[in-house]
Amino acid sequence: MRLRRPDMDNTTKQDVETFSQWLLVVGNGELGIPETNGPCNAKKIEIPSQYIIQSHVSAIEELIGFIYDNFTLQNPMVLNLSEKAIICLKNETTHEINMMILKKTPGNSKTYLSTDSIIPNAGCHGDPGLLYPPEYLDMLNFNGIPPHQLELKINAPIILMRNISPTSGLCNGTQFIITHLLSRVIEAQIMTRTTIGHRVYIPRISLTHTDNELLFTFKRKQFPIKLFYAMTINKSQGQSLKKIGIYLPQPIFGHGQLYVALSRATSPQSLKVLTIPQPNEPANLTRNIVYSDFLSEIDSTFNHN
Repeated sequence: MRLRRPDMDNTTKQDVETFSQWLLVVGNGELGIPETNGPCNAKKIEIPSQYIIQSHVSAIEELIGFIYDNFTLQNPMVLNLSEKAIICLKNETTHEINMMILKKTPGNSKTYLSTDSIIPNAGCHGDPGLLYPPEYLDMLNFNGIPPHQLELKINAPIILMRNISPTSGLCNGTQFIITHLLSRVIEAQIMTRTTIGHRVYIPRISLTHTDNELLFTFKRKQFPIKLFYAMTINKSQGQSLKKIGIYLPQPIFGHGQLYVALSRATSPQSLKVLTIPQPNEPANLTRNIVYSDFLSEIDSTFNHN
């Protein structure tokens, strides 16, 4: 288990063991009270007080400060930034947190605007330019597509959203720290994977989105990146973080999401959780969803084999 290290003293070992056991019962869905009006297999569980940031006016600022202290923001380094993150449920929330943190970092920002267009579907009538003016297209946001307005700073962490050149380390999911903001390309240093430290150039590319509910295929030319101070729970899978903040303004809604977020921590001291309490509920109460029948079926199959 990544929580355990050979250099631990007895007190630290006991803290880690307690934390590990708590994570296991959360992951197995053995903790909490069934939520009568919630989704199937949902339970209300208590987050231990030592991991909780109490909800108040400046609670988000406190959470950001725990992860990205002044030294980190004033002296950004590859190793330091790659070991820290705030984890959220939704892309919209990560964007809000990313912009809050970017404003705290030194230096001037540079904004890149996308070029948006559409490819009308067969049978679409009327003038597409009149039906879907540029102002409307600029407001559209889709998963996997960078925003129309991309605000960045030198030394900010970013993540690549598309495969561009795998042999050069430009793969979907690779993390970088920005080293130079140019008009046609962005120079960045790789923070993860086997090519850590390499400097690369990220170009603008055209990205498309097709949706059965739309009468057109959406096309956006933009740098295929986004800020990465904060990430979604799905993006956090497989990461081990030395400082992790979990921000849950809404209850989780999927199987195992809470466990995935909590288990990114590499020590009990590295974790802080901020939830927005529901009416008449304590601040440290949150939802956990575990499909116990599904887990039992996996265990049965594993033991049978």
